[in-house]
Amino acid sequence: MHVHSHAAPRYPFAATAGIKDCTDVRPARIRDLNIAGAYFAMPNPFSKGASIFVKIRTNIEFFQSGATVAHSTEGVGMTVIFHNVSPPFLLVLQGWILDGMHLSSD
Repeated sequence: MHVHSHAAPRYPFAATAGIKDCTDVRPARIRDLNIAGAYFAMPNPFSKGASIFVKIRTNIEFFQSGATVAHSTEGVGMTVIFHNVSPPFLLVLQGWILDGMHLSSD
């Protein structure tokens, strides 16, 4: 089942990320995320449609997944859609989303 990233609510989230394609690794900061994907603020985002690998780190956990760039704006950032998320990383993602839900309801 494919879930479009705009179908699920987005929650504020701050973490560092490394995003790579077959030749390049680029640093980014996450601005928000949901169960289907995330928005990465970065000056040199990958192009729309690019297949990438995302690794997100907080002080205590990390998440990694393959992803596809759904939207990209040069100098600003990109929205990605996660795919093939393994169960352990899905649990991490769900925990971060629950934390974001609590923060946004305060």
